[in-house]
Amino acid sequence: MAEPPGLLDTNVFIHAHTRDSASDECRRFLTSLEAGRVKARLDPIVLHELSYALPHYMKQMTKRDVASYLLMVLGWGAVEGEKAIMVDAVERWRDTPRLSFADAFLAALAADQGRVVYSKNVRELRGQGVEVPSPLPDR
Repeated sequence: MAEPPGLLDTNVFIHAHTRDSASDECRRFLTSLEAGRVKARLDPIVLHELSYALPHYMKQMTKRDVASYLLMVLGWGAVEGEKAIMVDAVERWRDTPRLSFADAFLAALAADQGRVVYSKNVRELRGQGVEVPSPLPDR
């Protein structure tokens, strides 16, 4: 039985886009991942961290640039995870100026699984087409 794919961490992407002692190794790894020579799992928490960290390390990256990059990575065949939900979250985040990435992910997950979202960000989340009870239920 084959080992499950390893888990991707944010720092691999960050090092690949900087110049430090780990940059070359991380770029080679991502090139191998893109080419399908190695598989890895990308979890939503890392995707969220990337949405925040990339523009802090690469000041020239706009929200749209970050979203394009994340969608590109999610398109790599060797990247595993809840890709459809993560793609939906990235697109919602990209297309909605005041929507946080976490709320975009909750909206994508709620839409996929038919769930309500308990939040006080009622307007933003209802704008994403998901049910947000207001007031919050207490029973």
